[in-house]
Amino acid sequence: MTIAIAGAGIGGLTAALALHRRGFEVAVYERAAELEAAGAGIQLTPNALHVLFGLGLRRALEKTMVRLDAVVIRQAATGKLIQRLPLDICERRWGAPYGVIHRADLQAVLLDAVRQQGIPLALGHEVGGVAQDKTGVRISFASGQPAVEARLLIGADGLWSFVRNSLGPNEPPRFAGKRAWRAVLPLRRVPDFFHGKATGLWLGERTHFVHYPVFAGEALNLVAITHDRDDSSGWSKPQPPQALLSHFQGWDARVHALLAGIADWRTWPLYEGRPGASMAHGRIALLGDAAHPMLPFLAQGGGAAIEDAAELAGQLATPGDDSARLEAWSALRLPRVRRIQTEAHANGERYHWRWPLSTARDLGLSALGGRRMLERYDWLYGWKPSETA
Repeated sequence: MTIAIAGAGIGGLTAALALHRRGFEVAVYERAAELEAAGAGIQLTPNALHVLFGLGLRRALEKTMVRLDAVVIRQAATGKLIQRLPLDICERRWGAPYGVIHRADLQAVLLDAVRQQGIPLALGHEVGGVAQDKTGVRISFASGQPAVEARLLIGADGLWSFVRNSLGPNEPPRFAGKRAWRAVLPLRRVPDFFHGKATGLWLGERTHFVHYPVFAGEALNLVAITHDRDDSSGWSKPQPPQALLSHFQGWDARVHALLAGIADWRTWPLYEGRPGASMAHGRIALLGDAAHPMLPFLAQGGGAAIEDAAELAGQLATPGDDSARLEAWSALRLPRVRRIQTEAHANGERYHWRWPLSTARDLGLSALGGRRMLERYDWLYGWKPSETA
């Protein structure tokens, strides 16, 4: 019987490719009638690229992905350099580079690979009901298509996962009190100061700003994070620049001018949530945001979903009962995703510290050194699926 995957996002498509590579029959069901080229940039750290390159996607990714040379951390008010992390060591140390790509480009690469492999992808199929027994899972669709029977169901249907909610009462994702603002600018409209193969990270009080190149270096992805009490949902809620600039009073004039020159900002509230006692429930597994919503302050939202998919395929390829193998997969993943969530939450707090904590933070980062800062992430960037670790 086929393994069904609910959701054609990064996690769902990666899972489809990883399982197909192991010889499993897979089918993907996506509620959207059309996959839109939307979203923001995404950072692909070595742990994620190790998986994607292993799926044969290196050449396709490198057409639009930018390999970064550094992360450059600066003070918000003055632009003073706090620390520079040398990312050119990544491939030597962890076996894969550190890249950045627009989410639409990443999804296009995954989607093309799924279609080339002949993996069925059904658009306009919104899951409306899930029932399981010892032999399989029955999936019905709110959009009216005939129900299907599957060997297993992988819920990769995002933050507000229907599959997760169908498993019984659970703690919903929590609003983190922060809002992300995103925009993409053609590089010709960007001052030279912001050019280069680096991620810029600017730290301010209750606000920070990140920028890096996308679209093969032809554009700059900008993301600002502010504190907010408004948890109104939506991935692309439009906002005028004045609403953002009120958070950036007293910032370096170069950043302020860059932000002010963008007429159309898109925003969304940030959520986080602890995974339950297990990511597996009988013949149903949850991965990515459906299992463990996390804040973006460790650049691991997509990376953790990619890891989930690779580890899931590896575990299902071992001998044993399907449900037992899903439980083994969950036991492997839970400690790691919980650590990533904890570190991402802590980073979000540290980035927004006020004086005098911000001064102590900056002095500590300066004293530690960029290479030593990176080496502290051996546990994160050096990850490989358990069978190859």
